[in-house]
Amino acid sequence: MSGGVDSSVAAALLKNQGYDVIGAYLQLWDHSQANLGRFGGRCCSWIDPNDARRVCDRLGVPYHVMNAQDLFKDKVVDYLIHEYLQNRTPNPCVQCNNQIKFNFLFQKADELGCDFLATGHYAQVVQDTTSGFAFLKKAVDLQRDQSYFLFGLTQDALRRTILPLGNLPKTMVRKLAEGFDLAVVNKPDSQEICFVDDDQCISFIENRSAPSLRPAGLIRTSDGNTIGEHEGLHRYTIGKKKGLQFKEKEYQNFLVLGFDNKSQTLIVGPEENLYHRQALASGVNWISPINELNTLVCKARIRPDHEEASCRVTVFENGRVQVQFDEPQRAMAPGQAIVFYNGDEILGGGFIDSTLESLEAIEGHSV
Repeated sequence: MSGGVDSSVAAALLKNQGYDVIGAYLQLWDHSQANLGRFGGRCCSWIDPNDARRVCDRLGVPYHVMNAQDLFKDKVVDYLIHEYLQNRTPNPCVQCNNQIKFNFLFQKADELGCDFLATGHYAQVVQDTTSGFAFLKKAVDLQRDQSYFLFGLTQDALRRTILPLGNLPKTMVRKLAEGFDLAVVNKPDSQEICFVDDDQCISFIENRSAPSLRPAGLIRTSDGNTIGEHEGLHRYTIGKKKGLQFKEKEYQNFLVLGFDNKSQTLIVGPEENLYHRQALASGVNWISPINELNTLVCKARIRPDHEEASCRVTVFENGRVQVQFDEPQRAMAPGQAIVFYNGDEILGGGFIDSTLESLEAIEGHSV
């Protein structure tokens, strides 16, 4: 329970359905630590645990605060910093869901003797009693769907997961909160990275890393012309123009295309050079059983707000895949999560390593 309206309504619905509910609040981040407050973020403010406690008191269910700050720092915060310093685009919400909100909480659920774990995520878990498999599907409210962030769940986890809001629109959730007389009914939704404000992310990374890990370098065009200098590749992400300022008119619309890791060079170029058909990905988790001997025809999403695109997936060993899109996709970046869909069903997902147009890796070069 985060102290927000979604998890609060999820708890109220389960209580109303006759479950024995225990409310668990995760303490992930301490904003009272020195030098952290200036980077913003809304995670774990003093308001949230109090709101979660008030909801549990209203529902008459036990309330636990569980300290996961060290694990969160290791698996989410340090991961974000490391990925940026490796010129990759991280998704801390995916890591938080996999490592904290499910893995860690399942351990705590076992300690408390709980059969299931429930959250306020907008997605659906469908249990097939015939096959014994559990399937992850999109939420009914596609504007709120969070299935993209849950592709790392295993069969064991899904069989013990309840997502009470998956078949409800957000408007109904607000009405239910009002009907249950929950004090958080009008509380704003949380968005983006929870522990640091978006416009403070670069400062946050620089505050928590040595200057030697983020050296300055040259800016070059995709055809090799040097047109400027940068103050660290961690300041840029593929497909963005932020931070690029060129006096020459011919370069003013250039965007970030990639990075040369060996020379610490930023590669820029025109919009049309951002499109690629092929991606290589690793760390793939398949939720649903697939035939790894055959090419998988499905759709994929490379960002939470990215439109699904038709593709063919070739499965290699050790959780690696090659993804061939029917149409070129814009700004696929190493580190991004790529999630595979069959209609409303989430088949699985992994993390993009490269968008090279062939299977031949170019050592030290990431585009």
